[in-house]
This record gives sequence, C-alpha cells and structure tokens, in this order.
Amino acid sequence: MSDREIAPLKTLEELLGFEKPLLCSVEPLRDVRRGKPDDPKILFCHDMMGGYLEDRFIHGCGKSDSYRFHHWHLIDSFVYFSHYLVTIPPPGWISAGHKHGVKVLGTFIVESDPGTKVLNEIWEANLVSKVASQLALVAALYKFDGWLINIESEMDKNCGPFLLEFLKAVTTETHRSVPGSLVIWYDSVLLDGKLDWQNELNEKNASFFDLCDGIFLNYAWTEEMLLKSAGHAGTRKSDVYVGIDVFARKTKYSGGYETFKAVEVARKHGLSSAIFAAGWVYETQGKKDFATNQCRFWDFPEHCCPEWRVTTLPLCTSFCQGFGEKLFKAGEVVRPIAWFDLSRQQLQPRDQGHSLCDGCGVAEVCTEWAYNGGGCLLLRFTPDPAKPKASPYFRLFTCDIPLGSLSVSYTFQVYPGCSKMLDIALILNVRTASGEKQQLSLGVTVSVPGDGVLEAK
Repeated sequence: MSDREIAPLKTLEELLGFEKPLLCSVEPLRDVRRGKPDDPKILFCHDMMGGYLEDRFIHGCGKSDSYRFHHWHLIDSFVYFSHYLVTIPPPGWISAGHKHGVKVLGTFIVESDPGTKVLNEIWEANLVSKVASQLALVAALYKFDGWLINIESEMDKNCGPFLLEFLKAVTTETHRSVPGSLVIWYDSVLLDGKLDWQNELNEKNASFFDLCDGIFLNYAWTEEMLLKSAGHAGTRKSDVYVGIDVFARKTKYSGGYETFKAVEVARKHGLSSAIFAAGWVYETQGKKDFATNQCRFWDFPEHCCPEWRVTTLPLCTSFCQGFGEKLFKAGEVVRPIAWFDLSRQQLQPRDQGHSLCDGCGVAEVCTEWAYNGGGCLLLRFTPDPAKPKASPYFRLFTCDIPLGSLSVSYTFQVYPGCSKMLDIALILNVRTASGEKQQLSLGVTVSVPGDGVLEAK
C-alpha cells in the first residue's frame, strides 16, 4: 500500500502550469467489439460524495468496503466527475475500464461566479489555445481518453464565438494527442451566455454538438423532447447521451433500481444514455448488502445491453473485483489484511447477480478464497421443480476471435456444504464460417469429489 494520491487541478494556474503527471502506470485500452457505430451507447458518469475517496490512492488502501464497479460490459464510456476545475480520473479507474475496453474520461467544469471568472480570464487573456493544449496534455500523460466539458456559469451575451472556439480547440487538441478520444459537451450554457438547460438537442445547443463527439443532455427531459432530439441529431442519434439521474431529482422518470426504464426510453429513439450518480447504491442502500444491491441495480434487460465481445487473446482472469479481505497468489494467501485497489481488478464475467438460470442461479464475488487477487467467482445453482428447463449454464464472456490452436487452463473449488459429486465443464459456443453453431467442451468434464480443488487443462 502507499499514501501517494491522485488529485484534481483546482485552479487555472495549476492547469496552465501542469507539466508532469504523478508516476503511475495504467493498462492500455483493450480492443473489444461494440456492435455497429450507430448503436445506442451507455455512459456512466461517476459522481459520488465529492469524488477522490479511497480510489485516490495510487497503490490502493486498506478499506475493502469501498465503492467499486464491475459491470463494465454494460457501458461504453466512464466519466470520473467532481466539482473541481479539472478532474483527473484516478489510475485505478483508468486501468479497470481499459481492461474491459471502456474509455475513461475526465471532467472540465466551471460553476457559478467563480466559474465565470475563470472563463473570462481565458477569454480576455487569449488562453483558449493554451488551455486546450494543456487539457490534451493531461489526458495524454495520464493515459485516459478525453473530457466531459461542463460549463455551468453565466457569461456575457457576446460570449458565443469564444465558447465555440474553446470547445473546438479542446476537441481538436485532445483528438490529436489521444487518438480515439472523446470530448462530450454537457447541456448547460447557451451561445448568449445564459445558463439554460434545454433537456433536449435543439437549435440552441446544436452548435456545440456539431463541434465535438457528443452531447450529454440534462436530466429533466420528457419522451417528447427525446423524439425531437432524435430528429435534430439525424445520423448522429447515438452521439446524444440522455442524462439519467439515478437519484431522480426533478425528473419525469424513476431512478434507483428502475433506472433501466429510462435507458429503455432513450434506446427506443436510438439515443444513448448517460447514467449519472449510480453510486446511489452505495450511498443510500447500505454497505452491508452492497454486492447484492449493485448487481440488482445493473441487472438491465438484454435489450438494454450493448454488444461487448473480447477480440484479443490472451484472456486471463481470476475475477477479482479489486478488493479483498486477504491477497492471494496461486491460491495461497500472501498478505492476510484487507485491501482495495481498482488497478488490480481483473476481467469481469458477463453473468453476474441473483437472477440467472431462470432464477435458479447466482454468480457473485467470493472473498473467502481466490486464486489470484482478493476474490473469485462463486457460481451457485438451486434446482426448482417448478422450472424443469432451468440449467446451470453461466455465461462468462462473449468473444469475436478466430478459432485456432487454443490452450485453456482453469482452476476451481467446490464450495463447502455442496453436493459431493458435481460435474464441471467449460463450454465454448462457436459459429462456423457458414453460420452453423456448435458447442465445444474445453478440456474435460470432471467430477469433483468432496471439497477438493482440481485444475483442468
């Protein structure tokens, strides 16, 4: 563990003076298949308790019950949000997202009168180019993937050209410094300097939309507004991110565990979703049942889930979520103390939660044992006579990989108290060039006696 911390840049002077990042390493962005370019996407904007909590420690901390996210297959991009001028995502979040092919963005935000002062200084001192290049430099050196631009300060009525110049410069410089990066504009200030959230894409904010990779709509929308937004966006409907506040503050839709219903409405019109403050689960539902509640929250219907396919090998994971009560290596405890470090999170499975296998199956983290890291994937199936067709089939990953010579190794343990004889098999569903589907059993089907640990190759 280490007490080295990532921190935001709180002032314009800090941003202009930025030269070198803290020494830390992050994982490169994994290549995954995401479906068609115009498919609706899901962005998760993480705003929780001011930000920079236990996740700020570069090499982790000892608070194992800290907030974590592990449903990466459901989202396309992740924004780390705070109310400081320049929010730099902690490296743990960058690494965890990148391992799953998710782009991670920081936030540039100005608010109220202090924000107006910052903007006027940039405007009057002709600092647009410098600020844009510095933001691009921060993203490039910390190895994250772009910015959410949030201007929530009123300005002079003649500020329109300045705001457009600023957004265009940030987008251009960030794209140049970080290939494949995203710059997303938040629906807030207008060209006349007024702070007037539109809750839709229209002629008042379309100029901003045209200069960047997407717009994040404010939260008080109606379905009629979304219909108008889709019409205004034309071929760029999926670049419109419908803001969905999980706390459902002053909204027409439900939040909490019914957040998925707002996602359904957005997708109905071909629009993407920006889920804001999903830390609601951790903040309001209690830490004791966080693991169960987190899976309940992210248990989106299949038609709300974007495509996510692994396209590269090797594929290696012990399903650690980046925390544990002990640290394991090759099945042995190497450090018997609690820990939290998102950079240690490993590739997470497709199926998670308590509503699997027609309600008979559970897939959840278990920290009593692990192979590498702090936890493993616990699979449990309870037969129900009323559901004779339910089978103990759990989806781990969807892949888009040409099948050739393949070496597979997996390790498992029978949970104490379970049946003395269980059949374990790892199944690979494949599709031939002609479209025919086949099932291949990787390794062998083995019977596991007692509580032993077996390795199948």
